[in-house]
Amino acid sequence: MLILNNGLIVNGDGRTAPFTGSVVVEGDRIAAVGPADYTGGVGDVVLDAGGRLVMPGAIDPHVHAVAPGPRFASGTPGVSVEEALGNLRRHLGQGHTTVVDLDGFKIPDETALVRVRQPVRVESSTVHFDPMFAAADAADGAGLSDAHRAMTAHQMAEADAVVIGEVGAGMTLGGGGQDYMYIPAAVEQATGVKILPGQAKALKYAVLGRHIRPGDPDRAKLAELLQEQGLSGRIGVDKTITLIEESVLPSFQVALDGLVASARLAVELGLPTLVHNSAPSDEAAREAASIAGELFIGGHTNHGTFSAEEAVENARWIREHGGFVEIDTFDAWGRKELHSAPEHLIALMQEGLADIMATDYAAGHWDGMFEMVDAVARVGLAPLEQAVAMATGNVGKALPRLGADRGLLKPGQLADVVVSAAKSPADVRLVVVGGQVALARDDIAAPAVPA
Repeated sequence: MLILNNGLIVNGDGRTAPFTGSVVVEGDRIAAVGPADYTGGVGDVVLDAGGRLVMPGAIDPHVHAVAPGPRFASGTPGVSVEEALGNLRRHLGQGHTTVVDLDGFKIPDETALVRVRQPVRVESSTVHFDPMFAAADAADGAGLSDAHRAMTAHQMAEADAVVIGEVGAGMTLGGGGQDYMYIPAAVEQATGVKILPGQAKALKYAVLGRHIRPGDPDRAKLAELLQEQGLSGRIGVDKTITLIEESVLPSFQVALDGLVASARLAVELGLPTLVHNSAPSDEAAREAASIAGELFIGGHTNHGTFSAEEAVENARWIREHGGFVEIDTFDAWGRKELHSAPEHLIALMQEGLADIMATDYAAGHWDGMFEMVDAVARVGLAPLEQAVAMATGNVGKALPRLGADRGLLKPGQLADVVVSAAKSPADVRLVVVGGQVALARDDIAAPAVPA
């Protein structure tokens, strides 16, 4: 057995106050959790947590690029196996013991390539249905093979998919994917100049606004932006309007149709749908929530296209119809390039409207879930036990196929455990997956267990 003694236990249910105690692991399952220390027997490994936090491994319900195969709802060509493994190492270091790959066009053979080579549990999703194929082809679709196009959501549900998603995504709905991928590529092709995601977003907003509504561009603002970005003389206002519209709009309406179609599919399959929730997709997301009810998850409801007031109103609608509200880290604690403003997160937490946490991708610069747990608890937006539950037990409720055996520290659950510094959930020191030490950053695992 593996025994973790003298830890501050946060069990993931959101109700039980943290208490000093122990976790006993037998095989790949938790055998006992309680206030007493356990001495163990011959052959057992006993570790002193030294008052550190002991929590369930985080379940990240919204990740990308953790397996080869097409990425995003745009079906763009994916990353290599080695890059996917690197991304999974990063997730492990952040205390994420389960991740849900929301590159929904992938097929099981692709996910299997990374499952066997590292310890993080990689779960599948699906968007193998019309109009999602149509939206992908309108935006990109270059990563979709005949095998991807032949797969169906019903087949994926029968295999191992735990959710429908990500339905929409920023690449097809005028979101961050356009800002860091497609608009910069189009501008560089037209002008030879490389622009940053923030610059692309500014151009997009000047042409289409936060809600992606063509026909009323701010021409004066565009002229100013072109001058600031060194594009003046290389491309004019009219050409820029056309470039932005041709990048964003072809996939937009069909992707909105996909949100509503996914809700009907969720009811049919009994599988949750996780949709790209933003100001441009607000109305479609609400319609989908009214159809899917408790099978609806509003992805990144703290999306930067919303105002804080819009995010709160959207979240209330989702809650009133029985769905789950997801808030994401993006890159708000590290790079701070795509999402650096906390007002949406603060407003949702203050109103008690956030259910689960996730990371999303943030152009490959996502911050960890326990960083948000740390920030939320540190400033008093939620007690520690509730913040931890948003990264663990609550995710299991939103994704029932996962919640049956993980997300909580209680007997019978999978032994996925994270140990962090006593006053900093984000300072991950030890990660146990399936009863095995997968990562150890200090002397907690020595000498009995090799790091």
